[in-house]
Amino acid sequence: MAIHQTAIVSQKAEIHPSVEIGPYCVIGPDVTIGENTVVGSNCFIDGITTIGKSNKLFPFVSIGCPPQDLKYSGQKTFVKIGDNNSFREYVTVHRAEGEGNSTTIANDNLFMAYGHVAHNCHVGSFNVLANSATLAGHVHVADRATIGGFVGIHQFCHVGSMVMIGGMSKIVKDVPPFIKIDGNPARVIGLNSVGLRRNGVTKEGIEILRQVFRIFFRSEYNVSQAVEKLKNDGLAEKPYVRDLIDFIKDSHRGIYKRVRQGSNEAV
Repeated sequence: MAIHQTAIVSQKAEIHPSVEIGPYCVIGPDVTIGENTVVGSNCFIDGITTIGKSNKLFPFVSIGCPPQDLKYSGQKTFVKIGDNNSFREYVTVHRAEGEGNSTTIANDNLFMAYGHVAHNCHVGSFNVLANSATLAGHVHVADRATIGGFVGIHQFCHVGSMVMIGGMSKIVKDVPPFIKIDGNPARVIGLNSVGLRRNGVTKEGIEILRQVFRIFFRSEYNVSQAVEKLKNDGLAEKPYVRDLIDFIKDSHRGIYKRVRQGSNEAV
């Protein structure tokens, strides 16, 4: 175990022998850090926090501090982080509010500098959050989404898989999977075809999603009518389309639907 002599690491913390901890770090007593994780200088890790294998924490990352929520009064809550995540400079991840609840981050995510993951958020895998992207409390991000710099996502919003959110956008509704969205107020601007290709969706699968996009986002159908048409056209059970329909059915904040007026984005 390589722990710099200036680091303050509680003797009660569970640190794998392969972990590296840099200068001036502070590690609390209820922290668990898995093998091959590297903690850069001046990081602060506290609370009941579990960090898995091969994560990289760059200087001044803060994980496990109490939530910025006035309801929180010291309840036993958690931060749970998986493997192979990268937390760049000054990223903050807060513990949950509500007894027994967790803030969770899965695997293989990149959080660029100054990003924030608030209490009770759940982030999936293979996501990219660019500089200063901010998730308010209880936000859910699925897998393989790209969230641009300075994006603000309202509490309790859900972001679907393989979404692209343009920089400085303001998100106040749920964002369905597979689309591009941008602006303040945010508007749907197209299918995220580049992201779909990069994540292994076949040409046939993308063409099906183009058909679905036209029905759902470019037509005059309301949500229930669009879903019914997808069923009638035999598209509802196609790969990925079922995910979109399930996301829509599970939405509690409403979803972004109509394409921005005047958009020339190719579908």
